[in-house]
Amino acid sequence: MKDALRLLKDKKLRHKERYTSLGYQYVIADNINFLNKDDWSELTKNKTVFMSLAYLQVLDAHSPKNTEQRYALAYQNGKPIAAFVFQLAVISGEQLVLPDKKLKEKVVKRYQERVLVCGNLVSNGLHGVALSDELPVEQGWRIAAELMYRIRRGEKINGSVNFVLIKDLNKGELDDSMVMERYSYRKIQTDPDMVLHLPKRCDSFDDYLQLLTSKYRNRIRKVIKNLQQTNITDERVTDLAPYEAIIHRLYLQVEERAEVRPATLPQGYFSALASALGKGFCCSIVKHDNEIVGFVSTIKDGDIAKGYYVGFDEQTNQTFPIYFRLLQLVIEHGISMGCQVISFGRTASEPKTGLGAKPFSTYVWARHRLPTVNFIVRKLFRVIPCEEAPERNALKKSEG
Repeated sequence: MKDALRLLKDKKLRHKERYTSLGYQYVIADNINFLNKDDWSELTKNKTVFMSLAYLQVLDAHSPKNTEQRYALAYQNGKPIAAFVFQLAVISGEQLVLPDKKLKEKVVKRYQERVLVCGNLVSNGLHGVALSDELPVEQGWRIAAELMYRIRRGEKINGSVNFVLIKDLNKGELDDSMVMERYSYRKIQTDPDMVLHLPKRCDSFDDYLQLLTSKYRNRIRKVIKNLQQTNITDERVTDLAPYEAIIHRLYLQVEERAEVRPATLPQGYFSALASALGKGFCCSIVKHDNEIVGFVSTIKDGDIAKGYYVGFDEQTNQTFPIYFRLLQLVIEHGISMGCQVISFGRTASEPKTGLGAKPFSTYVWARHRLPTVNFIVRKLFRVIPCEEAPERNALKKSEG
């Protein structure tokens, strides 16, 4: 009886928390350039590059067709204390995976949701929250919850926003944000981020190869040799403008086969991003008989090299191991950027484990306005179906 009374009391308290203002001041904008740039830069410096002005200006200019950007700054007594990146996206069932066969295809086709995302649908990582060091982390997440409520309510003029998503959190970030449960958010585990850790003395791709056991090292060398013998070469490019059209076509070939494609980038994004990030962006192309058949991009995010978007000709990849070579090029990019951590992102975990990458758990917070809809939404919107990465010991034990 005492437990029931305690739960009832806590339920009432949580309801009061959700509908009581925290007392901060907010500025919400539809474009990053509408906000105070000095305040934004101060809060986001030394944070993720995906919250930098340079990146967000590219995203504003080259947003996916089904998304709109929203930004917010939180102030306390006139001092900026938190910055947030949001996206509004119209997502249909056909853009999402169907993890439960009991949900009939017609249900998926009829499903369409206007979603508010804290973060970025075209990047992997927690790229929507930057807090002042003086602000308690739990309070920062309470501010995020209040802002998402305000934005959702303010958007009613354009249509209901019933579903809210916060992506993507690692285990530590999930622990820091557990207060979101008090706002009726549910955590969902997604596919792990595949990460390769390199020692300080790894200064070249040859150094990296020496970290591998002979089985995996010989496999990589065999792939490189076979590609060279079939006149398949790769080169790094800095000016992507001349290659934008073909790179975008190759990107679409991969995007259209993906189980989940909540947002598709428009042509022009990659060359604009390369120009904006400069040395913080790497791109390599792969040619077969001088025809471009693949590309891969990598972004330096602090001390982490993030394997970004990849594209390749499916027919060529069925004959030659183009994709595996593109993954190797991400490692080359990361080493040249001076990074000891290489994040390959989610999906296709098996070939990544063969390069020495290990899985690290990732999560999202999800909330639907209608509790009775949560069950279906959680199954429809898994972001990526969670699968366990295969066990591989590609790195020598002494170097692992």
